[in-house]
Amino acid sequence: MRNLKTYHLLAAIGLSSGLLLTAIVWAADGDKPAKTDENPYAPKKSLSPQELRIFIEHLQDAPASLHERPGFADGMAEAADRILAGKPDASTRRFALLAKFEAVHQAAVNDEKDGDKKLAAMAKEFRDDKDAAVAKQAKFYLLEQRVLAADDLKPEELPKLLAEVKTALTDESLDNQHLRIASATVRMINRLADDDLALRSYKEFGEMFSKSDDSELSAYGRRIAGSTPPVSLVGKPMPIEGTTLEGTKFNIEQYRGRVVLVDFWATWCGPCRAKLPGLMKLHEQFHGKGFEIVGVDLDKELDDLGKFLDDTKLPWINVIGEKDGDEMKFPLAEKYDISGIPATFLVGRDGRVIAHDLSDEDLAKKLEELLNSKSAPRVTK
Repeated sequence: MRNLKTYHLLAAIGLSSGLLLTAIVWAADGDKPAKTDENPYAPKKSLSPQELRIFIEHLQDAPASLHERPGFADGMAEAADRILAGKPDASTRRFALLAKFEAVHQAAVNDEKDGDKKLAAMAKEFRDDKDAAVAKQAKFYLLEQRVLAADDLKPEELPKLLAEVKTALTDESLDNQHLRIASATVRMINRLADDDLALRSYKEFGEMFSKSDDSELSAYGRRIAGSTPPVSLVGKPMPIEGTTLEGTKFNIEQYRGRVVLVDFWATWCGPCRAKLPGLMKLHEQFHGKGFEIVGVDLDKELDDLGKFLDDTKLPWINVIGEKDGDEMKFPLAEKYDISGIPATFLVGRDGRVIAHDLSDEDLAKKLEELLNSKSAPRVTK
């Protein structure tokens, strides 16, 4: 009955036929709206400001899977912009701006073109807004951007930023929008030089995330709170075995004699996807000299991975998780204590880890050193 009720509510405010179809199939997991040249999530031109607000509220209540679909964030942002264009009262303005922040953030999480650039620009515009709630949201997204870029910071600069994140998230109602900053924060903790601070941060942030009403963030928090920062693998062997998406067996031993980057990632991880263009350039530049990349994918839904790989054409193999009944397990992530992604490990010709989580610039320098030196052995394909 939920579908029929939703249909009538949306029909009452004149939404597009594409969105009506989406509403009808909300309860059927995996169903998608019919293909159309028009955005099925766009509000009709005739909607009043009050109807646009109802439209946005229904989008916000939609299943999480719909939020990730092309056009969804654009539809919400368009509705918010139209409300703002009508010079609304303070309360309605706040609602519209917060909704637009939500939409632009979703676009960034979805890795849509210039998503993070647009989010940063909007956050800078409203960080000193007269509305305290709007300014607070803007400052949060600016902080998130800094945490996502923390790979460029030196280890001694990380504790100060980590303290800012803790202050910003303490006593907040954490939900799905905090998944990205949570993963990036754990990645930052893993780079701390102070082992005691890292262990304490795991416990504190883990307990904080575990209190969330969002099931995914809560589960992530419980995992962090009950574990310890991974021990450095530098200088140690890193065996990687598993099955690729195509069903073939893989063993990193087949790349012995080559330099390999092992990349733990997932399609749902925005920072992971953001790193891919840089990795593709490095692969193109150094592959012929003896460089390989191995992806270790942490997607629970293999259809998501398959579609992404069809669209992106990554030129390297991806090892997937293992099915355990209806659940997907990730033994390699468990073996190497991978808590935050992306997590990358540079493995030398002897199979031992040389470095981890290098920036693109540092990785390029290291590959130049390893593969362009006169002493580097000749590699044949």
